[in-house]
Parts: sequence; structure tokens; C-alpha cells
Amino acid sequence: MTTATMMLQEMPPVSTLTVKTLFKGDVEVPEEDIVTFAGPLLGFAGLQRFFIYQTEPGPLYWMQALEDEKIAFCLLAPFQAGLDPDLEITGEDVADLGAIGSDDIVVYTLVVLDPDPKLVRTNLRAPILVCTRSHLAKQVVLQDNRLSVRFLLRDLGAKPTGP
Repeated sequence: MTTATMMLQEMPPVSTLTVKTLFKGDVEVPEEDIVTFAGPLLGFAGLQRFFIYQTEPGPLYWMQALEDEKIAFCLLAPFQAGLDPDLEITGEDVADLGAIGSDDIVVYTLVVLDPDPKLVRTNLRAPILVCTRSHLAKQVVLQDNRLSVRFLLRDLGAKPTGP
């Protein structure tokens, strides 16, 4: 028996589940790719488990609720989009997520879609933090008035300013 065969036999099977997504249909997802919120998502206390995925490359993602297949949120990865919003994350937030440091955390912001593409915006003051190590997530509300609650995505080349 080869070393590779022995390693495969020793590895426990990966548990998967079928996630019904709005934009990709049914997707088989490893359990470890599911994100669980450590605290409630603002306005959606009944939703706790999500699958984050992309439909095309870039800084936009979808966050599909597992508890309700009709609910999905558009997300922006602000740093991937070229923004540097200077977010101050507390040690308590890092600990709540089970992160060792900020390198374990991916930041997303919720995108508000609008029929007028010029009005599509994101809230930089209430980011969603996801720990890549624990797969725990948390939405935080920052008190920094320099961070816009209505940052227009059309302004991605400009520096974000207050509300």
C-alpha cells in the first residue's frame, strides 16, 4: 500500500450538505465551508448559518442563508475592491470569532442593490467579519463617523467618506 493510499484511508470522510442557492441552484458544500454567526445578523436574528460563494470572479459575493433558501445577501469584499476603510476591530470581536489575529479574518460589507446601478451602495460602518480558522462570523457596528453607511460602488476609485 502506498503512503498516499494509507493517508486517504486515515482521513475521515468529508461531511457535505446540499445548499439551495438563489443563483447557482443546488450546490454540494462541505460542512466546513458553512459560516455560523456568533451573534445575530442585524435584522435577521433567526438566521445563523450561511454559505458564501461567488457567481463570477471579483470583489462581489453572495451569502446564502441555510435556514431560508429565499434569503441571500450580496456582499462586497472591500479590501479586494481596492478600498481601505481603516476598520478598527476590537480584541473582543477577534476573540468572539476564535481568531488568533486579524490575518484570520475576512471582511465583507452588505451591498444594497438598486434598480439604478448608480445607486448600488454598501455600508462600511457595519462590516461582517468571518474567521477563516473557526468559520464563525459576526456583524459589528463601528462608531467611526468617517465610515460611510451609504458608500456608492460607483465611487470605488474614490476614498470613502462619511454618511
